[in-house]
Amino acid sequence: MQRLAFSTIPCEGWTLEEIVAAAKEAGFQGLELREGEAWSIHTGLTPVERMKALETVKEAGLTITDIGSGVCFTGSEGDAEQFRHFQKVAALAHDLEARGVRVFLGYFTYRRDQQVPDIPYENLVKQLQQACDYSAAHGVQLWIETHNEFSTGRVLRKLLDDVNRDNCLVIYDVIHPLEEGESPADTIALLGSQCVHVHVKDGIPVEDPMVTNWKYTKIGEGQIPIASIIELLEESGYTGYYSLEWETKWRSELQVPGMEPDIIFPHYTAYMFNLLQNDEKRGTA
Repeated sequence: MQRLAFSTIPCEGWTLEEIVAAAKEAGFQGLELREGEAWSIHTGLTPVERMKALETVKEAGLTITDIGSGVCFTGSEGDAEQFRHFQKVAALAHDLEARGVRVFLGYFTYRRDQQVPDIPYENLVKQLQQACDYSAAHGVQLWIETHNEFSTGRVLRKLLDDVNRDNCLVIYDVIHPLEEGESPADTIALLGSQCVHVHVKDGIPVEDPMVTNWKYTKIGEGQIPIASIIELLEESGYTGYYSLEWETKWRSELQVPGMEPDIIFPHYTAYMFNLLQNDEKRGTA
């Protein structure tokens, strides 16, 4: 069975019905719903609206993998407000039968010489424990994305051990550990079974070594070793979804003709279908 999903980030302004139709047409099996009024799924939905949204997705034969929240914990005083929103998203995830809630940690930077506050590590651990305990009561998992100061398996391994919660898991965004010089083999080995979701994208390094972000490309046209990453994940026993995270909202290089969802979505599913088929053949050879 194919396990292909996409984040609804590029679907700003779409109705859920339009999102579902695009998913079906392109051959996806899962939806990673970005939370926010601009994406039609948000914490202000009434119980009736939530029930209708879940029915719309289920009737199309699709699965809601997770709710992609913008919650970002830093261990600072600002976490109190972030936690209040996380509580609302966790309840939304429960109502939509999503397995997890995506969160970020740390600070978003664009240059390595950019100054950001130090992260009070023990405070961050306690905040994550609180969030995990709250979400567990709603039958939901907390999914940390490999991002910012916590982009690598080597950093996340210690954090996961210190948080020590069964429902504290990881979204492996394939580009960010590479941006920090960690190989996919190391990332996957360090995350182990706590890697439950994968964000697939492609890109190339930029010339300025102080810039933290690679330049994004179409899937298969960059330097991310997607085929070998899939092979490593499948060998490790990974059973989650491979979710396209197409960040047109924030990436100017994707805001050009030829990068629209109606072009990119079927390109992605065809590309990934071939890779997964080839991996299955290797596994049975």
